Amino acid sequence: LVCLVMGGSSSSTKKAESSPSPSPKSSKSKDDASERRSASAPQASSSYGSSQPPRVSYSEMVKQFYDALVKSIIRPPRAQYSMRDLGPTKFSYCGRQHHRRDFQLVNARGMALQVSHWEPVPAERPAPKLPCVVYMHGNSSSRAEGMDILCCCLARGLTVVALDFSGSGRSEGEYVSLGYFEKQDLETVVSHLKNDEGVSAVAAWGHSMGAATALFHA
Repeated sequence: LVCLVMGGSSSSTKKAESSPSPSPKSSKSKDDASERRSASAPQASSSYGSSQPPRVSYSEMVKQFYDALVKSIIRPPRAQYSMRDLGPTKFSYCGRQHHRRDFQLVNARGMALQVSHWEPVPAERPAPKLPCVVYMHGNSSSRAEGMDILCCCLARGLTVVALDFSGSGRSEGEYVSLGYFEKQDLETVVSHLKNDEGVSAVAAWGHSMGAATALFHA
């Protein structure tokens, strides 16, 4: 038994001694291959973390929400329309010929306002001077909204003026103020109508932001 064990140990020793040792060249090749595998393997690094969306603080979220809310109020989508949406420039209604005059006025802040006036033609006016209703549109709208009241006013012998508030429709301006600055636009139109020899009285009809403008003006 002792001989067998010693013999086995001896043969193992001989086998170990007889096995060729790796050459420096082959060892270097293995090291290079190991480095290549290590370089190609995905590693968890800081760059992986940087690809994630940055975390937003609660205060920053509140600020972003507030800015979006304010922008939706003072810079709503601007109403887009064509002049065809204002109807024909000449038309017949209730047995009278009417026409539409389009013109510009400049408000107290130096912004050009687009205005339209619907009235009977001079030859068919029931009186030299007629009452005029100034229609004021709502937020994110335009003077084309005034078409909704045109028939009922003309049928009663009234003329109608509608305008694009500053910051709305085709008028100049970037922002609306829900009536605060729009009252200056109304004052500009009313002042123009008071100097119009064909206007006997002026009334205001407003919807939404236009109604607030009428209250600010009053």
